[in-house]
Amino acid sequence: MMEITEMELFFRQLPGYLEGLRILHVGDLHTRGYGPHEQQLHEIMRQGCDLVLCSGDNCFQRSFSPMENKQVEAMKKWNLSWRGLVLAAETEKAISVWQKLLADFTCPLGVYMVQGNHDSGEFLDKMSQRGVTVLANACQQVKLPHGGRLNLCGIRGLGRRTADIPETLSHMEPDIFTIGLCHYPEMAEALAAGGVDLILTGHTHGGQLCLPGGRPIITHSQTGRKYLKGLEQLGDSYVYTVRGVGTTFIPIRMFCPPEVARITLHRGKSQNDTI
Repeated sequence: MMEITEMELFFRQLPGYLEGLRILHVGDLHTRGYGPHEQQLHEIMRQGCDLVLCSGDNCFQRSFSPMENKQVEAMKKWNLSWRGLVLAAETEKAISVWQKLLADFTCPLGVYMVQGNHDSGEFLDKMSQRGVTVLANACQQVKLPHGGRLNLCGIRGLGRRTADIPETLSHMEPDIFTIGLCHYPEMAEALAAGGVDLILTGHTHGGQLCLPGGRPIITHSQTGRKYLKGLEQLGDSYVYTVRGVGTTFIPIRMFCPPEVARITLHRGKSQNDTI
């Protein structure tokens, strides 16, 4: 069963017009079809929110025999990636699932997503055609129906080398609240240093296979357990790493249930002063 993490975040710098803004953070579907978790996500979306943000990896992609770094050059001549044999992303399944998710769904500020390392260009193109805004090293000013606006920045995540944080932040409008969306959590510190107030990330699956107590066996992150899952504070900014909906390699989670996060923004004291 997928968990819904309900969270209220407090920012001293939050403008009054963003008070009570509700964000649904979705990540790492790795969908194999419209199964129980996708159906549950559909029901969660129907409950309503102001903004849906997806931190990437919607498509399922099979890979075998992960490679050591010293084998990278040897693999290139066979047209294989550093992860070994990687089959094509199952794009059509992901498109079909999102088509069902969006069929009877509307929210005032729309649906935004960034690319994860398993998301094909075709998938993103099809999402754009269906009204989803794909942010690829871009920052967009989102206007609220009752006035005011916010920066929404998205970092491309096909691989870490495709990310361009300076380019993305160069398009921020100064002095307004900023939300950053990226696939890799280790990028959170650079985004926070650049003035992003709330950073939403994924990729780690919270470890996916964990020991009792949620201690991960593998983190899939360049920062280890830091930013592995849940909420962290970086000065006046927050980063939330969602455990995600799906799985990779094997369809099993252990002591690490799937998750989506529903976040409500408030103006006032910091989170540490209130919980």
